[in-house]
Amino acid sequence: MAHNPEDVRNVALVGSGGAGKTTLSEALLHHCKVTSRRGSVEEKNTVSDWDPEEQERQQTMLATPVHMPWDGKRINLIDTPGALDFVGEGICALAAVETAIICVNAHDGVNVATRRIFRSARDQGLACMIVITRVDGDNIDSRELYAGIQGALGERAVPINLPNAFGSGAKDVVDIFAESIPDDLQEQAAEFRQQATDRVVECDDDLLESYFETGVVSQEDLATAFPRALRQGNIVPILHVSVDLDVGVRKLMDFITHDCPGPSTRAGKALRKAETADGQPTDVATDGPFSAQVWKLFVDPHVGKVAFLRVWSGSLASKTQLVVNRTGATERIGDLLDVHGKDMKSIPSAGYGDIVAVAKVDDIQIGDTVSDGSTSWTFVPIPVPVPKVTLAIEAANRNDETKIGPELAKLADADATFRAEREEATGEMVVRGMSTLHVDVMLKRLARKNVGAVTRQPRIPYFETLATKGEASFRHKKQSGGKGQFAEVHLRVEPMPRGGGFEFSDEVVGGTIPRQYIPAVEKGVRETCAAGVIAGYPFIDVRAIVHFGKYHDVDSDEHSFKFAASHAFKLAVKSAKPVLLEPIMKVRIEVPSRFMGDISGDLNSRRGRIQGMEQEGDTAVIEAGVPLSEMMQYSTELRSLTAGEGDYEFTLDHYDVVPAHVAGDVIAKHEKELTHA
Repeated sequence: MAHNPEDVRNVALVGSGGAGKTTLSEALLHHCKVTSRRGSVEEKNTVSDWDPEEQERQQTMLATPVHMPWDGKRINLIDTPGALDFVGEGICALAAVETAIICVNAHDGVNVATRRIFRSARDQGLACMIVITRVDGDNIDSRELYAGIQGALGERAVPINLPNAFGSGAKDVVDIFAESIPDDLQEQAAEFRQQATDRVVECDDDLLESYFETGVVSQEDLATAFPRALRQGNIVPILHVSVDLDVGVRKLMDFITHDCPGPSTRAGKALRKAETADGQPTDVATDGPFSAQVWKLFVDPHVGKVAFLRVWSGSLASKTQLVVNRTGATERIGDLLDVHGKDMKSIPSAGYGDIVAVAKVDDIQIGDTVSDGSTSWTFVPIPVPVPKVTLAIEAANRNDETKIGPELAKLADADATFRAEREEATGEMVVRGMSTLHVDVMLKRLARKNVGAVTRQPRIPYFETLATKGEASFRHKKQSGGKGQFAEVHLRVEPMPRGGGFEFSDEVVGGTIPRQYIPAVEKGVRETCAAGVIAGYPFIDVRAIVHFGKYHDVDSDEHSFKFAASHAFKLAVKSAKPVLLEPIMKVRIEVPSRFMGDISGDLNSRRGRIQGMEQEGDTAVIEAGVPLSEMMQYSTELRSLTAGEGDYEFTLDHYDVVPAHVAGDVIAKHEKELTHA
């Protein structure tokens, strides 16, 4: 049933691998008496890591919702993967909640995965808080830990409670605003109390003015303003827990229910940004017509495609219908499902703030807006990262040829960072993922569906074009008894601006080529462009001009002119200094500062051009333009160079001319393939 939005809290546990998110989730469920005992990753019996692949690898790979009651509130919590290989699951989960709980291992501190997911949470406008886990660990320098967090995530990150001790002596956490604080924590608590006060009063002009005038602010005023400061991002509170010693868990639950924003916090306006049909931002009234966003898809072998929805406005009843705004199609739905780990329970309805699922849906995608059909908006797309690793793929045998396409499509539907598509420039079927591990996991899921596949390194999607103008003619003449074949075509070619595409121009005068054969000439040129001239890649940014020719009253036909045009175009191109164009990627690399020199040198060896370098705390950010051909294995190589502490993003920036020595190798390889074909 729909829950009272005032009593709902939607949160996502995010952070790097090893931060203890799943373990913390188990502790919260046990603390709320949802489970009779706390499960463990090692024993493969946690509520959220239910997938066989997760249990085998003892690693979270899927974003999984669970729920629990606490102090009269319902907490919807989504446990997410920590590895960057599966970061898309975490980013999509953020689109369903109001608060991101960023877990940081007390011993390890903040790493690149933590920074990545924190940045995404802030970009999506969420309230953020930090939970330092495993405070019972040995050899923890708290000053260094807090300095590292503030250096990486900003000075708005402030502890609001402190453990009485780090290590095995941790027994409790102390509120920095408490009246009674142990002597050994007084100085540190006072420092953080001042920082927190400064951050909180910034959210209220009257409170800030009073604070400036008097230098003090009452506990009541702080408590009232704190949730707003959290919601607006003025403060990123830091809390502490030890699951094994049961330290700080209750305080964390209290904080979530009392201070974290709920669905109704924004005075009737949904947190999720939406746009009208013409791309203008618009507010969504939570009490308006039903609308929701698909944040996760799962293909169940028994019930088909299951769509996970976050309801942002209105309400939806079970066994009704919804409209997919992207397509305008109506989907009839059966039961609404309340999801808890792998378990799904039918419920009669869902209201704004609820996280539910619907089964047996067809044409629906992650990020889609669904509604009752009366809405004039769509929610902004979920900002998932671009896949970094690409492999060419084909069926292992003929029996699998008809199955591999649909099964890959199902896998891509369920993972926003996995793609299966035909590469236009090379004709290959390719799969793309965040890393070699990510792609490997997806291919194992394919194998479990009894579909065999063979993968290999893909061809680079080069293009061919001209450097100068050229001209040529070709006569096709064939006589073998009876009606022969004859056509002569004269062509000029000239380069067009980058991105200009293909243009065909007819400048024939005097009927030297009859009008009925001009389309055949154009077709011959177009087909040759598609097949390539020098290395088998599409020819682009060229204008072809036919200006003269000859024909025979009996022997000329469309085939002859198409054949002659194709060969005339090839000859004209070869007279015009043809070149290969390669994709240049805009790369943003984030690594600990100590690796900056190694990364810069490595980029230079890859024909990369560094375009900018800056430091954010102890993190270096390097931006460069690098040929795609030099980036095919970069995911693995960056991990090796940085001991797993580096991350990168890239997007296609432009195409540029391939250096002669590299182009020579590509052309030679193509000619060798033609010889052996």
